Amino acid sequence: MTPELRHIVDDAYRVFSGYELQRTLTVCHCNCCMTEETERELIRTPLRKISSHLLAEYTNSAHDWDDGPVACQMRYFLPRYFELLAEDDPPDSMGVDICLRRMGNAGWRAKWPSEEVDLIDAFFDALMVASLSRLDLSLWPAGWRLSFDLTDVLTLVVTAAGDLGRVLAVWDKAESPGAAVHMAALRDRLLVSGGRTYLHSAYLERSHDREADMIGAFLTRPEVNQRIEVAFFEIEDPRLQKILSDGMLS
Repeated sequence: MTPELRHIVDDAYRVFSGYELQRTLTVCHCNCCMTEETERELIRTPLRKISSHLLAEYTNSAHDWDDGPVACQMRYFLPRYFELLAEDDPPDSMGVDICLRRMGNAGWRAKWPSEEVDLIDAFFDALMVASLSRLDLSLWPAGWRLSFDLTDVLTLVVTAAGDLGRVLAVWDKAESPGAAVHMAALRDRLLVSGGRTYLHSAYLERSHDREADMIGAFLTRPEVNQRIEVAFFEIEDPRLQKILSDGMLS
């Protein structure tokens, strides 16, 4: 966790400290969702001690939304969500992409206090900056690829109703070669179809076409080629240079 993320997470515990849980949670108790014993365990466990696995039970079992008790429950858990995401331990059996999907139903930007809204935006900004430094590699049959796919963070922001334009601007302002490496790598995830150039993500299909197109337009700008070319000569690792070279558009 970067110092900036640590500061924001600590601030989240302060900003959302006024929310408390009652004796029950608004969750589904069907055979595929949360047991009543798990619900009791989640309620009695101190917030900072809730494991990723236990919070994932809430993520995957809390389906409803209202602007009263459910919104309060979500905001109670939100600092721990942020902390686990910052530690790369997402509390969701599906991973990072839709971990905060319930916020997409919240209308939080219009309904929640400005201090909460500003903190959420700041978290997404800091998570993006931290993610750009992740340049560890994995060997695939097609060659070396980044182990971390930035699509996950972008999809997280979109499905949580975050400000995608703001997050893309943060990416664009990042001066490290890592920003260009991720631009090159993500170009491999672009699809061209029906006059569209868009980021391919199963979680963005149909319901988030506009955002997928925004990312496609961002990555295909001529200035991205220039950034990739500059980064190629700043980086000495030939494996990363290959990713940059493959990401150049003619």
